[in-house]
Amino acid sequence: MADNMNGSSEDQSVATEPPTPAQEVPACSVMSQEPDCSILEESADVSTPPPEEESPSPSPTPESEPRENGSTAVDKKKDKKKTKKGYRWGIEAALQNTAPDGKQGGAEGSAADAKEIEQTIKQTMQTLNAMDNPDEKLGAIVKRYAELLGDHRSLQREFKAGQRMQAQVMREKEKLQAEHSKALLARSKLESLCRELQRHNKAIKEESQRKMKEEEEKRREISSKFQTTLGEISTQMDDNRDRSLKMKEENMELCGKLKSLVEQYEKREEHVEKLIKQKDLERQLAEAKMQQATMMLAEEKEKFLTEKQVLLKENYAHRERAEQMAIQEENMKMQLKLYTEKFEELHKTLNQSNEVFNKFKVEMDTMNKRMKKLEKESFQWRTKWEKSNVTLIAMAEEKQTRDKELIMLRTKCGKLENLCRALQNARSDTESGADKVSEVLTKFEEAEQTLAAEIRANKSSSTTTTNISTVFHCILDLFTLSLHRNKHRNSKPALNDTSAWR
Repeated sequence: MADNMNGSSEDQSVATEPPTPAQEVPACSVMSQEPDCSILEESADVSTPPPEEESPSPSPTPESEPRENGSTAVDKKKDKKKTKKGYRWGIEAALQNTAPDGKQGGAEGSAADAKEIEQTIKQTMQTLNAMDNPDEKLGAIVKRYAELLGDHRSLQREFKAGQRMQAQVMREKEKLQAEHSKALLARSKLESLCRELQRHNKAIKEESQRKMKEEEEKRREISSKFQTTLGEISTQMDDNRDRSLKMKEENMELCGKLKSLVEQYEKREEHVEKLIKQKDLERQLAEAKMQQATMMLAEEKEKFLTEKQVLLKENYAHRERAEQMAIQEENMKMQLKLYTEKFEELHKTLNQSNEVFNKFKVEMDTMNKRMKKLEKESFQWRTKWEKSNVTLIAMAEEKQTRDKELIMLRTKCGKLENLCRALQNARSDTESGADKVSEVLTKFEEAEQTLAAEIRANKSSSTTTTNISTVFHCILDLFTLSLHRNKHRNSKPALNDTSAWR
C-alpha cells in the first residue's frame, strides 16, 4: 500500500504540474545526460506569464522502505507497471511542453531535436530495463528527480532574473522605440528641409547660370571696348612721340640759336643759360613722364594678356586704371601746351631782351649826356649849398634875436592884459566920467605908438606883432563907441553896459 501511495503521489505530482517552459529542461536532462539549453533560450524570448511555484513533491522517506520490503511480489509488479506508465506519461508531457516551443523556436524545434529526444528516451528505458530490482530503479529515479528538481529551481531563479532583464530590456526597447520615432520625425523633417534646399539650390543654380551668361556677355562687350580704347591710346601715343621728336629737333635748333645769342650778349648769358637749363629740365621731365606712361601702357598690355582669365574679378580695377590713364593723358596734353606756351614766351622774352638791349644802349648814351649835365648842375648846386649854409647861419642869428623880441613882446602883452583888466574894473567906476576914459585912451595911444615905433625899428613882420596891433585897435574902437553913445544920450557914461565891452 505504501508503494501504491508513493506511486500515486508521484503520478499526481506529474499530472498536476502545469506545462510550463521551465519544465522543459528537466525533461531534456532526463532524456540525456547533456541537456540542450536552446529551448530555454527560445522560451525566454517569448513573453510568457511567470510560472507558478510548484508544490514540492513528497520525497521518499525511510519509512516507505520497510513498507516496500514488506509488500508482496504482486504489488511490486503493479508498482513497476505504474512507475513505468507514470514515467512514460511524464516524458510525453515534457515532450508536449517542448513541442510549441519548438514550433516558435524555428530551427531548434526541428526533426533532429525530436530524434535526439527519442534516442534519449530509449537510452533511459534501456538503462531502467537493465535493472532487475524495482527498488534500485525507484532509487535511481528518485535521485534523478531530486537532481532535476534542484536544476529546476535554479533554472526558475534564472528565469525570474531573465524576466527582470526582459522587463528592463522592454523598457529600454520602448525608450529606443520612442527615440526611434523621434528620429524618424526628425528624419522626415530633415528630408523635407533637404527637398526644399534642393529646390532652392536648383533655383540658385539657374539664377547663377543666367547671371554667368549675362556677365560673360558683359565681359565680352567690355573687352571689345577696352581693346578699342587701347588702340586709340596707342595711336595717340604714336602721335605724341612724333610731336616730341619734332619738339626735340626744334629744341636743338633753338639751342644753336641760343648759343649764338649767348656769344653776342655776354652780359645776358647767365640769365639765358638758367632759362635754357630750366627748359631742358622741363623737357627731360616731360620725356621721363612720357616714358613712364609708355612703360605703364606696356605693363598694362602684358597684364591684360596674362590676366585675361581673371578679367571678371578685375574689370572694375581696369576701368579705374583706364580712367586714370585718360586723366594722365589729358594732363600730359596740358603740360605739352604749357611747354609750347612757355617756349613761345621764351621767344618773346628773347626778342624783348634784344629790344631792351638796344634801348639800353640808347639809354646809356643818353645817360652819359645826362651825367655830364648833372655834374655841371651838381657843381652849381654845391655853390648854392655853400651860400645857403651862410644864409642859414645868418637866419639862425636872426632867430635868436627874434626870440628875444618875442619874449619882450610877451611881457608887453601881459602888461596890456593888466590894463584891460583895469578897464573892466573901471566899468564899475562909471561915475568918475569920461576923464578917466580919456586918460586910458591916451595911455593906449601911447602904448600903440611905442609898439609901432619898436616894430618899425626892428622891421619885424611876424604874426605876433600884427596880432598885438589888432588887439589895440579893437580896444580903441570899443572905447570910442562907448564915448559916442554917452555923448548922444547926455547921460551917465555907459561903462556898466556889459554888451559893449563884450
